[in-house]
Amino acid sequence: MALIFSSGGGRLGNQLLNLIHLQALLFEYDVDIFKVNDFSVIGKEKSFIYKLEKNKINWRIVSDYPKSKKVEKLFLNFFIRILHIYFSLHPKRNSYKLIYSYKFIIGKKLKKDFSIYKLIQESKEKEIVLSGWGLRDWDLVIKHKDLIIKNLSTALLPYLDSKLKIDRDFLFVHIRRSDFLKVEEFKELNYVDDVWLKSIIKVCQNESLNRVVIFSDSKINLSFISKLESHNIEVLLADNQIKNGISFLGLFINYLYSAKSVICNASTLVLSLSFMFHEKIYLPSKNNHFEKVFLNNAHKCHPISLNWN
Repeated sequence: MALIFSSGGGRLGNQLLNLIHLQALLFEYDVDIFKVNDFSVIGKEKSFIYKLEKNKINWRIVSDYPKSKKVEKLFLNFFIRILHIYFSLHPKRNSYKLIYSYKFIIGKKLKKDFSIYKLIQESKEKEIVLSGWGLRDWDLVIKHKDLIIKNLSTALLPYLDSKLKIDRDFLFVHIRRSDFLKVEEFKELNYVDDVWLKSIIKVCQNESLNRVVIFSDSKINLSFISKLESHNIEVLLADNQIKNGISFLGLFINYLYSAKSVICNASTLVLSLSFMFHEKIYLPSKNNHFEKVFLNNAHKCHPISLNWN
């Protein structure tokens, strides 16, 4: 019998978060757990479903899913829906969908407070396919954190490049806007430039740093850089560093891994990677200079919990 996780939505950050929790279930319970390929993480073998393992990684990260593969994307969406229909109709299998799942997936709807334990016990008697955002058990994740980090970090080793020779005395800054502006409940995770500046300057003072590396999905204007430099903070923009055949994701992972400290506004990618590399992160604050968030408790901290639960 087995639990098959078909889809959790989102891009690489969300998929890593899903894998963190699936690994926790794998280490805690005696049950086979499978994951359907998505657009960011796929099985190393040529199959649509791969089995999660405790002692090895049989999946790989797809750093840039080509737009030309629209046919594959359509087929994957079709495959997930057919899988759920089949499990829903089969008398010895069950199909479930969490509250945030694909609109047209067929299955019994699970509420936010559903019991993961009961789901696992059921999966020992019949095969189950599950989709949707919200498969979370932070108590189990913290319990098995060392094993999870050891396992998942293996998948990131190919991205770590010693030839970059990154000086570790800097603050990693990730300013995420784009879709945070499009989703109503995420708008409080978006901060204006003045809040970012105040928080970055104070974190640098707190951590005795005078250098920042900025990643952002929106353009960083010259006045933003000038204000940091006026406080004797050297600014390095990630967009200017993509060279020597290193992908954006490779650069992102290397700088995040090497940073002394991290400040972000609840980017799931930064949180997932920081969970493996760092003990804490900083969050900009509209009322205080900043918020210090320890990652073992991040799921309890508002507003980070909006994008972390």
